Amino acid sequence: MNLVYLIIVCIICIPGIYFMYQSEKIHIKEDDVTDRQRLIAHCLSALIFSMLGAYAVPKINVVQQIEISQILLYGLGLGVICSIGHLLFYYMYLVPRLTKTDYMEIETHYANTGILSRVFYGGILEEVMFRWGLLSLFIWLSQLMNINDRVSILFAISISSILFAIVHLPSIKLVASQPKPPMYVYTVVGNTWVGFFAGVAFIQGGLLAAIFVHMLFHLIWWPIQNREYVKLHSK
Repeated sequence: MNLVYLIIVCIICIPGIYFMYQSEKIHIKEDDVTDRQRLIAHCLSALIFSMLGAYAVPKINVVQQIEISQILLYGLGLGVICSIGHLLFYYMYLVPRLTKTDYMEIETHYANTGILSRVFYGGILEEVMFRWGLLSLFIWLSQLMNINDRVSILFAISISSILFAIVHLPSIKLVASQPKPPMYVYTVVGNTWVGFFAGVAFIQGGLLAAIFVHMLFHLIWWPIQNREYVKLHSK
């Protein structure tokens, strides 16, 4: 295990943990889970997946050095493409199938979560979990079974993207009072889409490139959502 990787990755997770903790403390009220338990869960997730990546990444063929050209090409380039595709799917597929109440609930949830939580928790901690930790682990395990490098990479990107989508499914019941099938379709397809682009960026440009893809996804969407949220509340 590379201890330098472990320490650095754990440190960059801290802002996301802090912002998400503050957001959940205000907006999530569950008697069976305390704020302290949520904080511990976030910290343990960061530690466990940081350790997985620190062990697996040095064993696989992934960019480990900071190469600005690769980060810009794959992080920013794929981030923009990913964001545009997602926006089209959200506003052309999901939104037309929602009632005004549904739409209000979803946009209110995003507004309550806050852009800082989305950028630093989603953009960093989720990438540490699903790309740094799981994707690299799946590649390493595939290579142990002597699976072709290209096949193992495609398999790892696909599985980690699907898992990334699946873990978002329970949040639908927290967001919408009356969940509908299009919400589940959007959650699976939309998050698999993001996971795929982040996975490719991770392979080609390293963790920072994957983080940039995910951060751009939220940063490009946020001003559009903010404008729509203001419109909804002004009617």
